[in-house]
Amino acid sequence: MIELSKNLLSPDLNQEIKNLQEEIKDFRKSPMDKIALEKLREHFRTHHIYHSSGIEGNRLTLQETSLVLKEGIDITGKPLKDSIEVKNLGIAFDFLYELVQQDVEITENYLKQLHSLIIGDVPSLAPGAYRNIGVIITGAEHKPPEPFEVPIRMRELFDWIKANKDENPIIVAAVAHHEMVKIHPFKDGNGRTARLLLNLILLKKGFPICNIKRSERPDYYNALSLADEGEYEPIIEVVTKNCTELFSEYTRVKDESNRLRDWAKRIGAKDTQQRLVKKKAEFELWLNKVNQIRLEFKQVVSVIDENVASYYVSFYEYPSITFEKYHQLKENGIASGTNFFSIRFHNNESNRIVATLMFRFYRLNNKYQKTPNVIPIELNIFDPEISDFKFIGYSDYARDISLRSFYIADNGNLIVRYANGNEKNPNWEQDHPNEKLSEVIQTFFEKVFSSILGLDIKY
Repeated sequence: MIELSKNLLSPDLNQEIKNLQEEIKDFRKSPMDKIALEKLREHFRTHHIYHSSGIEGNRLTLQETSLVLKEGIDITGKPLKDSIEVKNLGIAFDFLYELVQQDVEITENYLKQLHSLIIGDVPSLAPGAYRNIGVIITGAEHKPPEPFEVPIRMRELFDWIKANKDENPIIVAAVAHHEMVKIHPFKDGNGRTARLLLNLILLKKGFPICNIKRSERPDYYNALSLADEGEYEPIIEVVTKNCTELFSEYTRVKDESNRLRDWAKRIGAKDTQQRLVKKKAEFELWLNKVNQIRLEFKQVVSVIDENVASYYVSFYEYPSITFEKYHQLKENGIASGTNFFSIRFHNNESNRIVATLMFRFYRLNNKYQKTPNVIPIELNIFDPEISDFKFIGYSDYARDISLRSFYIADNGNLIVRYANGNEKNPNWEQDHPNEKLSEVIQTFFEKVFSSILGLDIKY
């Protein structure tokens, strides 16, 4: 039976999954244009089939895959087997969507039907039936169970899926997908079928599909191998990253549709396009400046990691802020999924993360009354007691680590905000406009190492 540790995920990956859940929740509050939605579904269908079949060695290009799916033709100059695989996977993918729309329970029988559609009319590969022979997985150390064990293991897998139906769908989907690959229940087509199972679990919970790319094959296989040993975070991260990436396509298309509608309403305004161009230029300039902060931190992390023996330090980057998120932040000070980057401190002996500090875009308006439109990059720390991040000023290290945030002022200058506390008001914050970024970051790391990790370093 599958057993998952309570500390299954790092704070950053856990946060990224939370961000995606919140964004999906917000996204579903208003309907998406049906034509745009249908186009996206067709786009993702083609890409899923191209990548999923390609991971298994299919040689058709993306354009050829699209042609086979739309026209039903076979590609000359390529093995006939490749065209047949694409057609079969297209049929199976469409059946997958039917199951989602019917909102049926995920069962072994439906998995076998999906497998049967993927394999097609090849009796020697026993479409829709569990294998009756022993198998090995090329390039993997793991040995799948014996044939007589397969029905038992698969029954346990679907019992586990059912028991965890209310848990986080990304975790359930990623782990269930790995478990099926690990069992390898069919003679052939296990990878393609497992990736459809993965997406069936996601789609039933309203999540976008996960298209693991051909180019990610080495990392994907490595993540599966680590999961064989009980280390699930890498495969969950692969699924999270790809779900987030595809969801960004949904938001991009929806935002474009909304802008088109707004434009239509203001068709008489001649300067609409000029204003949009100006706003985008403003965004690009701002993004370039905040990315300089990120890169400076990343460089210091690299230098420290090379020179500190007791701990190693890693840098975690969240998905980039979009133009739409930028305007939400400007107007409201808050938007879902606006974490920027994290710095993680790992104990070399235990290989565990002992501290995580994260910067996110967030403005508490009563703290920025004189600069109401700025977008601060606020420092947070992960608190294991609540299993979440919280503002550094509310933590036990508030006095030792005085850095609170950065922001780009209206004149384009970098402002650093510190807590210049005193006994009467220890959380009082003050802006410093003339700070040298490299020195601010060095001091920050010295404070972290001394107060959190108990080391006295000078960078």
